[in-house]
Amino acid sequence: MDDSTGQYLNAIGLVPLLTKDDERKLAQKIERGREAQARLDAGESSPRLHTQVREAAKAKERFIRANLRLVVSVAKKYPLPTGMELLDLVQEGNLGLNRAVEKFDWRKGFKFSTYATFWIRQSIGRALDQKANLIRLPGERAASLRAAVRQATGGGEELDSEHAMLHRLTSLTSLNATVGDDNNSELVDLQPDSGPGPEDMVLAADQLAMLTELLDVLDERSRFALEMRYGLIDGQKHSYRAIGEVLGLTSEAVRRVIGRSLDSVRARAELQDIDAA
Repeated sequence: MDDSTGQYLNAIGLVPLLTKDDERKLAQKIERGREAQARLDAGESSPRLHTQVREAAKAKERFIRANLRLVVSVAKKYPLPTGMELLDLVQEGNLGLNRAVEKFDWRKGFKFSTYATFWIRQSIGRALDQKANLIRLPGERAASLRAAVRQATGGGEELDSEHAMLHRLTSLTSLNATVGDDNNSELVDLQPDSGPGPEDMVLAADQLAMLTELLDVLDERSRFALEMRYGLIDGQKHSYRAIGEVLGLTSEAVRRVIGRSLDSVRARAELQDIDAA
C-alpha cells in the first residue's frame, strides 16, 4: 500500500458512520434542497430557499463522506488490472456513491448501504470495462469474468477454460514483446488494423440511440427495474427479489412493473416500425 492510499484510508476512517435515523434526516434535507433549487430556478427567491439549498449541500457531503469506507470495501473485492491502483477503483466507486446519494429514497425504508452497493459496483464495473481492458467484452461476459477472477483469487482456484481465455484476451501485454523463434520480431509488427470502420461505428451508435429512445418511454423506477432484470446496468441479471430489495417492493410487484414496462417498450418499438414503413 503506497503512502497516498494509506493517508486516504486513515482520513476516511475518522469520519463517523451514520445511523438509519441519520440517513433519513440527511436524505430529507437533500430532498428539500432539491425542491428549493427548483423553485429558485423557476424565479422564486427567499432567504429560506437559499438556506435549504446550502443545508442540502452540507447534508450530501456528510452522507458521502460517511460512506467512503463502503466504497473501499467494495473496490477491494476487485483484482487490480495492470496500470490501475486501488485509489483508481475507489475514485470510480465514489462516482457511484454520489449517484446513490442523489437517488436514495428514504421513504422506502431500506438500508442505504444495500442500495449504494449496487451503484458503486456498477460504476467500478463500467470503469474496468472501459479503461482496464484492451478488448471490450459484452457487459454480461465482463461481469462474469470479474466474478470468476475474484473467486479464483480469493479461494486459490483456477479459472475454467472459457474464463481463462477471456482473461488472457483482456490482460495487458506489451506490444514490444518479442515473438518468433529468433525473437527478431515484436508483437506490434504482427497486429492487424482490426479497429471498427466508420460503418461499424455509425451502426453501433444508431443501435444505442434506438435502445435509449425505446427505454425513454418508461419512468425512472420502471426503467431501473427493467435494466436490472436484463443486466443492462452491470451485466448481471437480477432476480425479482433482488430488485425488490433495492426498490422496496415485493417480488410480485416487481414482476408486474417489469411486465408493464416490457409492454410499453414493445408498443413503442412497433410504433416506430409503423412510422418507418
